[in-house]
Amino acid sequence: MDPELYLRVREKEGRLYPDDIVARLPLVPNGHRFTDEWRARSVSASRLNRYLSSQPKPLTILDFGCGNGWLSNLISKSGHIVIGMDQNRYELIQAARVFQPNSKLSFLEADVFSAPFIAGHFDVIILASVLQYFRDVPALLSVLSNYLKPQGEIHIMDSPLYSDAELDAAVVRSNQYYSSLGFPEMAGHYFHHCISDLDAFHSKILYRPQLLMLRLKRLLGWFDSPFPWVMIKNSGME
Repeated sequence: MDPELYLRVREKEGRLYPDDIVARLPLVPNGHRFTDEWRARSVSASRLNRYLSSQPKPLTILDFGCGNGWLSNLISKSGHIVIGMDQNRYELIQAARVFQPNSKLSFLEADVFSAPFIAGHFDVIILASVLQYFRDVPALLSVLSNYLKPQGEIHIMDSPLYSDAELDAAVVRSNQYYSSLGFPEMAGHYFHHCISDLDAFHSKILYRPQLLMLRLKRLLGWFDSPFPWVMIKNSGME
């Protein structure tokens, strides 16, 4: 994808935040236009962080598609060594400026298909709100698996994964959405994947959203992610 197109769309959506907002993420001020979304992402991130921190030792983690680095920063505070990687130079520069790289946290501009990692380097690779920007999921996961240690894990979260019956309607909604923004060409860079696309990788769903439960939580003032959290172990990849 053209990084400039992506940034123009992000700017039109209001998703390029000033430093003071990024520094507080996933918390946002009251009245922020994406308050509900960030409440849900906060719950999702906390769930992931608890899982990672339950492991017997600090982990070496790649936050792939890290954007402005808020999740990389959050996870590194639990003692893990985290590399946030992206091709979005604008937000990577902001991430380094806001979160101050150190021995636990660093940021890297790189293409996943030519990244400078040795095989078997990472315990965990996180794809948070990333999968929809890749057409060929098996090819992506195959490359990422090379960077994992034996029994390492890929975690997919905050990305829509549809049933086969939902797919066509989701494509129509995306086309309409990007046209309404004035960037219809962006629809050609936003891909719709089914949960069944991950079956060949023996994936395990660690969180499955239930629509009725989500509605009840919202009525009670509590938000949760509408997207599944999927884990794939390196040994399960084909």
